[in-house]
Amino acid sequence: MRWAKILVATIGSAWFFPVSCTAGLFAGTSLTAELDSRDVSRGDSVHSRFSIVSQSQDSGEPFVVTRLNELRRYEEQFPSISTDSTSYLMSKLSGHKRGDTADYAYKVLEETASGQVIEVVETYHDGDNTIWSRYEANRSTVIPISSRMFYFGYMFVAFPYAIGFSFILYGVGWYLKRRMQKLKIENVDS
Repeated sequence: MRWAKILVATIGSAWFFPVSCTAGLFAGTSLTAELDSRDVSRGDSVHSRFSIVSQSQDSGEPFVVTRLNELRRYEEQFPSISTDSTSYLMSKLSGHKRGDTADYAYKVLEETASGQVIEVVETYHDGDNTIWSRYEANRSTVIPISSRMFYFGYMFVAFPYAIGFSFILYGVGWYLKRRMQKLKIENVDS
């Protein structure tokens, strides 16, 4: 019975509302990000900021980052251009580079018979976004597998639910606190 009193006192306290709202906001933001993850095998289309990496013999950079939609447009516009100087297969199993607005890191997750499974993580310097892009690559093609992102704007989606959840918990705590006080008064009178 003592644990019930502590639980009621906790969720019925005035400080519980802002604490539970904040916790609900963090949990809701993570849940929203998880619900927005995309898997091509389920028929989802990947996020528009889906990135791929490639090795270029021509550039002095460790690797080149390209958006998937830009790559598709380029291939459609110039179908006859040879890709002899570019390969989507990575010789190193991982790499990292700093861009103007974001840091890019890739990791070869698996070597397959047809190529490599690669994950690219794009982390913005301002902390607003992190985007994970996973795909299968061979020398001349890329096949998207999945994408997910964590975006600060998800907080605004989760906010109404966090407030509602906090009000419900606070209401339950307030009701139980009053109920326990009433039972305590009745027990004293008996």
